[in-house]
Amino acid sequence: MSEPTLPLTIRPEGDRNSVDDLKQWIFDHKEWLDEKLLEHGAILFRGFSIEEGIHFQEAVQCIEPELCDEYRGTSPRTLIPGTQFVFSASELPPRYPIPQHLEMSFLPSPPHRIFFCCLQPPTSTGGETSLCDYRKVYKDLDPKIRQEFEDKGVMYIRNYPKKKPLFSEPLLMKGWKDLFDTEDKSKVERELKTTNLNSTWKKNDDVCISSKAAAVEIHPQTGDKIWFNHLAVFHYSMMYEEFSHIYKRLGSLYYFFFSWIMWIVQMTFLLLKGPNNLAMHTCFGDGTQIPQKYVSHVRNVLYKNMIFERWQKGDIIMIDNFRISHGRQPYTGKRKIVVAWSKPHLKPSFAKIDTD
Repeated sequence: MSEPTLPLTIRPEGDRNSVDDLKQWIFDHKEWLDEKLLEHGAILFRGFSIEEGIHFQEAVQCIEPELCDEYRGTSPRTLIPGTQFVFSASELPPRYPIPQHLEMSFLPSPPHRIFFCCLQPPTSTGGETSLCDYRKVYKDLDPKIRQEFEDKGVMYIRNYPKKKPLFSEPLLMKGWKDLFDTEDKSKVERELKTTNLNSTWKKNDDVCISSKAAAVEIHPQTGDKIWFNHLAVFHYSMMYEEFSHIYKRLGSLYYFFFSWIMWIVQMTFLLLKGPNNLAMHTCFGDGTQIPQKYVSHVRNVLYKNMIFERWQKGDIIMIDNFRISHGRQPYTGKRKIVVAWSKPHLKPSFAKIDTD
């Protein structure tokens, strides 16, 4: 039996492509959309006249009335003017890739659904929001490696200075002052406790944030086992491995050389600091280091299952964040993608993980 298409594409009938037409169609087909999202993992609405962030928000709220405006991820984002729940998808420089990940999967309660909208498609090659089915990833992983992850879980480690210095590691996106929008350390500690994240203050007001989590989750509706972790993003090898895969896919020498530059830079910081003091890192839940060959194997399986769909203006994509990961391919020129997400949903395994 063949796998359902990823994503399922919905197009307007005739000239019924206005925002109001889309909202009415969603209202009339909401139960069907819920069923199809479980079947396919992602649904793409294409050909509708979505011009502004508020149009996107109104359409999404017909599917998911209760959106969330709290963000504790690592990618810089800005609220879109005129909206309450729509943010820039990422303000990471366009030359950098964003690896595959389930949004905020390192938290106890990530959003169940995530929505993206294209207000301006990329003006150059690249810039795709790549998708990957983490149910298939789980099945395709080497059983021995997969079992070790299931047995041990993972530990995420993030180190933040108060402010991001002018010269820093490639994986340091911002300081904790910007991440938490405060200079009060007690407020940071309180907020971390609400999401069961551990904090350790270091010299110069640096903070280390750590947490343990399962590497695999049970989908809350289908019962399928899902590869469910942030290893591809948080492991220190992320940047140079991602550029290496992009070079293999596109054949551009730019990415070949950039992968070697990133390797040299990251290895330098690794030698100076050690893995657990880097900006971002992932190890096994028992504190032991994950062999690099395991990390490379996981990334190879991700790229084997990735889908690269070119954006068109007005596209909206709805994603089951407990199964389908997303990422961003590097690009040049202009591109404007915005995002919204649902309320948090407690991960099934959270109560079983010792976060002390």
